[in-house]
Formats: sequence, C-alpha cells, structure tokens
Amino acid sequence: MNTFNKIIKLIKTSKKTIVLTGAGISTESGLPDFRSKDGFWTKNKPIQFQDYLDNEEQQRLSWSRNIELHEILKKIRPNIGHTFVEKIVNLNNKENFLITQNIDGLHQRSGVSEDKIIEIHGNAIDARCLNCGETADILDFHAAIKANNPLPKCINCNGIVKVATISFGQPMNESDMLKASKISSECELMIVMGSSLSVMPAGQIPNLAIKSGAKLVILNREETIYDAMADIVINDELEIICGELIKLI
Repeated sequence: MNTFNKIIKLIKTSKKTIVLTGAGISTESGLPDFRSKDGFWTKNKPIQFQDYLDNEEQQRLSWSRNIELHEILKKIRPNIGHTFVEKIVNLNNKENFLITQNIDGLHQRSGVSEDKIIEIHGNAIDARCLNCGETADILDFHAAIKANNPLPKCINCNGIVKVATISFGQPMNESDMLKASKISSECELMIVMGSSLSVMPAGQIPNLAIKSGAKLVILNREETIYDAMADIVINDELEIICGELIKLI
C-alpha cells in the first residue's frame, strides 16, 4: 500500500478527524503567506492592538489595508487543497472538523460550513464591536474610508468596531481556543496541511492530538518540528499531494 492509500485508509477508518490548515494551503490560490518575503506583514508594519484602540489614524489605516486585502481576495479562488479539506470535513457519519490559521474565508467558499470551522486567528471578512461583540457590516467601513468620512461606531453600544482578525497583541478568542483544544484532544486523526507549525498557539495543537493517541499526518512543502513524531509526512506542494489524494477519497 502506497503512502496516499495509507492516508485515505486513516481518514476512512477514523471516526473523528481534525484538519489543521495554515497559510501554505492558500498560497497556491495566489495569496502570499503573510509572513513571507512578499507577504502582507513584510510590506506593511503590523498595527498593534493597543495602538488600534488608542488611535483613530491607526483604525483608518487598518480599514484601508482591509480594503486592499479584499481586492486581492476577490481575484482568488479555492484550490484543490481546499476541495480536499472540504471532502474530509463533510464525510458522512463522521465528527470531522477544521481548525484554520487562515483569515481569507476560502474554506467557507469551498463548501465547509461555519459550524465545522474554527478560525483561531479570526477572519478578514467580518467586523465586530470590541466592546459588546455586536457584528457590523464591513462594507460600511470600506465606504467610510473611501469617502473620507468618520468611521461608524457600534450600533448597539457606540463602541469601536474592528475587522474580526486577531491583531498583534490582541488576546486570542478564548472560546475558539478552548473548542480547538477540546476537539484536538478527542480526535483519532489529525491532518496538518500547509503549516510550518512554528506560530503559536497553533503550533501546540498537534501535541494535544499526539498525547491523546491520535495518528498525525503532515502534508507540507517544508519540514516541521513535528515531522519526527508524525505517522506520515509528505513534503511537497499541496497541489501535487491533494491531486493524488482527491482521486482516492
């Protein structure tokens, strides 16, 4: 049995599989890794969360960058890696889930429902009040920036609204992290795709699966710190790997 067939067998026999995805799955759609040489944070100095709270100019800069990101997202589409993840998560009679480090919404666009995804770094698609948690229409903020108008406030409490990503210095969403930890500790199989596992707290998640006795599969272009502990590792482009796996699932 070759490696691809072994992976498919693990997926089909596992009652609860968790897929953990990182930036590498979206780079093949044409979205640069945010931390790469051509990435967003290389070209743009990150805005610290406290600076966002204290300074309206930083808020406006953040929303301007979100407009720029949305223009990029309009031009890209989910790729075969996203399609493969969707097929795993939506397998019948399974308790499979997706944990993603990505903020681009491509997994939802590929057909994974919101109740099957934990976005541990948030997303760039939604907006939320930092005071009461009320959601807001992100396009209202885009319009305010383009027209050079004051930024809207929360319609519920008049608080500051921010795009729903986790910024530098911003606390992680506690409920998302608790759920991610819980399902990772309960899974029978974890598949890591397109992540170096070097960014915390995502880098700690596979350890929870290993400690619970789960099998670990790593599909990533480069080596990770977990390769020696994994049951199966394939270091190659995800387009190539998933092109083979999707024929078998």
